[in-house]
Amino acid sequence: MSIATTRWILIAGTGLIEGTPNSHILAATAIGKELARNQYGLITGAWPGVDFFATKAFIDELKRQELDPNEYLIQVASPHRDIDHPFGKIVYVSPGPSEWFDPQKYADALIIIGGLGGTYKTWLGALYDGLPCFPFGGTDGDAKLAFNHNKELWELIPIPGITISQFEKLARKIDSVESASIVARYIIDVLLWRALDAIDASSRELSSGPNSIFISYSRKDVNWVSRLRTIMRPIERRGLLSTWVDSDIESGIGWEPQILAKLNSVSFGLLLVSPSLLNSKYVREIELPAFEKRINKGNFHMFWVLLEQCNWQEIPLLRQIQAIGDAKIPINECPTKSDEQCRLIEVVKEIGRIIQE
Repeated sequence: MSIATTRWILIAGTGLIEGTPNSHILAATAIGKELARNQYGLITGAWPGVDFFATKAFIDELKRQELDPNEYLIQVASPHRDIDHPFGKIVYVSPGPSEWFDPQKYADALIIIGGLGGTYKTWLGALYDGLPCFPFGGTDGDAKLAFNHNKELWELIPIPGITISQFEKLARKIDSVESASIVARYIIDVLLWRALDAIDASSRELSSGPNSIFISYSRKDVNWVSRLRTIMRPIERRGLLSTWVDSDIESGIGWEPQILAKLNSVSFGLLLVSPSLLNSKYVREIELPAFEKRINKGNFHMFWVLLEQCNWQEIPLLRQIQAIGDAKIPINECPTKSDEQCRLIEVVKEIGRIIQE
């Protein structure tokens, strides 16, 4: 799986130092192994218990495949917590609610196993942000509670891309390595990709609104666009922002009039700067002049981020506007995929902050 297409999955569950139920350990070990086998990125809160066992299995499987765990792991924890597995990107947050709610900001989906109260809070946060959640209902605790509430709310808040009958299979009792592996494979091989595909499709439909942002990019950088739109999904769902890219062009209507109409109507612009973007004649001759015209009128805000090293200084407009993040270190030169994901999170946070102001 390439850097540009890694999807990130948050694991949450029972956080006991001692006495974690065996069913929770079995489920955590199975899902950690399956995520690594399919080369998903893993996000945890670095708690003992479920986080510990899922991370251990995840790292062991990556090493078996001769893959670097630092590329695929983000741990979001308070500074006082011991990090049992010193791999990946470690993001420190304030003790308290941030420990439950911040990890989901980095995730595309949530999987929960057991839990003693805090895990249920994580589920509530995921529900609010529109993340698909897959509870191991057969591990009891918060996972069973979330599973039951998911079913009760299904008509109002279904998980996109899957049916309630498919979801109900997550209630299988976990009492052996085999049963844990069956549910873990079912989540990864059947449910997860369907939900992510459906959510990506719905994000593409949310392409207009009061705070719409036009993303200007090169077609060669399309995977970066997908990653950013995934991270922007929570603020889109809250009605703070809608994104538009040229892949949202309606069929049966001329493509250029649609682009020009968006350039003249959106509230914000985002340039994904790379050598390919600078080599795009359409961007340089149509989109950049349109952005500059809007800026000069005073009713438009433009953002830009450096994806790859290039001579961006040759664009006068870019020299006048502060980049999001360090314009000397492009995102693709981050040491690991997990560092890349954190840089993209910072891009979206900054855009969200400006929009809310």
